[in-house]
Amino acid sequence: MRIVFFALAVLLLCGLLIGCRATSSRSSSAEDKSPVIVEINGDAEHQAAFERFVKARLSDFTSQNTLTQADNDQLRSKLLDEFVQRQLIVQEADKKKIEPTDDEIRTALEAQHKQTSGASAASSGNPETPEPATLESSERRIEIYNDLITLKFYRTEVLKDIKVTPQEIEQYYNDNKAVYQGKNGFYVREIRVSDEAEAEKVYRQSLAKSGDFAVLAKEHSKAPTAASGGLIYYEAQQLPPVLEQAITPLKVGSISRVVKSNYGFHIFKLEQRGEAQPLDKVRKEIEDKLLSQKNQALIEEFNKRALSGAKIKIHKDKLGFNYGGNLTAGP
Repeated sequence: MRIVFFALAVLLLCGLLIGCRATSSRSSSAEDKSPVIVEINGDAEHQAAFERFVKARLSDFTSQNTLTQADNDQLRSKLLDEFVQRQLIVQEADKKKIEPTDDEIRTALEAQHKQTSGASAASSGNPETPEPATLESSERRIEIYNDLITLKFYRTEVLKDIKVTPQEIEQYYNDNKAVYQGKNGFYVREIRVSDEAEAEKVYRQSLAKSGDFAVLAKEHSKAPTAASGGLIYYEAQQLPPVLEQAITPLKVGSISRVVKSNYGFHIFKLEQRGEAQPLDKVRKEIEDKLLSQKNQALIEEFNKRALSGAKIKIHKDKLGFNYGGNLTAGP
């Protein structure tokens, strides 16, 4: 789940963040008069801190008003588990005096501002969109700070010695020869509908604006690939002959006529023909993929250890929802 924040004024918030770099959720708990909902290794976490976390995780543009009670309980239980996990890491980072730099804060704030500005513009003017709960600037400061602490702790403590060896890259390449050494495959975008008249209409639209083919696929295609703009990779002889015969003569960027099969009516756009990729060409791609997999595995392993060794007490009567998460009382 992505973390989305809305920046009210970039320059103002930069000043607030840099001027209050030592502010964490625990340092502000002395003024928090809301109920204590969970204790983590003896540290009290208040309802207001959790609500701030929920707003940040669901973004300023997500409403919970349409959720059923059961769905809301499930969502908040999951988020409480994530909140406790995040706060455990914040505790560990505090012990090691880890905190974000001014440049890291600026970079994070600018990225969040760009991301949420686009989302805000896209959602404006829609009277059916419920008014969401939003974070105040002081709340944002704490959430940004704690998330940066968490990321920096993972980077400097958990993942500091991780690397991918040349042997691992070569092994992955050899284990996935079908992906990297296929010579006869092709990348196509597909639109599949059940009605011939609709297919012909979409076909004419695709010819008028071939650059919108992916958009048309998302809007009209009934194929499983619709969500990705119809994009899929096929090896030679993988498709039924009638469909492969429609794709084979296409030039890159060209669009097929409407083709009928037992699955419906198809339109294809050839994006790229597959070709063998030597190891040197894809070495960095494989290294990044393996590194990401190792990072994720190490973080998950560390998180499990941290949770298993933590003393966690949940005050379920203070939560305001029916907790059904995975946390226990701890040792």
